[in-house]
Amino acid sequence: MAWRLYLPEVWAQDKKRRKATGIPPEISFQTKPEIALQQIRTALDREIPTAPVLTDAGYGNDTGFRDRISELGLRYVVGIQSSVSVWKPGQAPLPKRNWKGIGRPTKLLRRDGQHNPFPVLELAMSLAASAWKTVGWRQGTRKPFGLCFLWHSFFITQ
Repeated sequence: MAWRLYLPEVWAQDKKRRKATGIPPEISFQTKPEIALQQIRTALDREIPTAPVLTDAGYGNDTGFRDRISELGLRYVVGIQSSVSVWKPGQAPLPKRNWKGIGRPTKLLRRDGQHNPFPVLELAMSLAASAWKTVGWRQGTRKPFGLCFLWHSFFITQ
């Protein structure tokens, strides 16, 4: 449906290498999640039927990527590393402080004694077995291949 060659940042900044390999000037560095989001937006613009977005942790660990997918109104199932921080269901970070016009505007999420995320692994291990579901996708030579999914919603942040 869509493809694009990933151009590493070091290549994007190397004028000699770009010229020798014929990389057009309009091609600039983009992260893989940025490229994926561009392709997803293009598919939506073309009114291609939607389905959940599936990714590995290379994309799933990127909070901005997950936020953009949600903003597009799409559902997703993404891999994340066990060290990613999450908020318990019903909890969220404190709102950003109002900028007073001095210094840089606040970007960081606020936390306090009652508003702290913790590793997703800790949360996952605390859930009942009924929160998990194994989904098989094909038969292997010895046993079915499958993944164990956690069917739950969390607000995930870095």
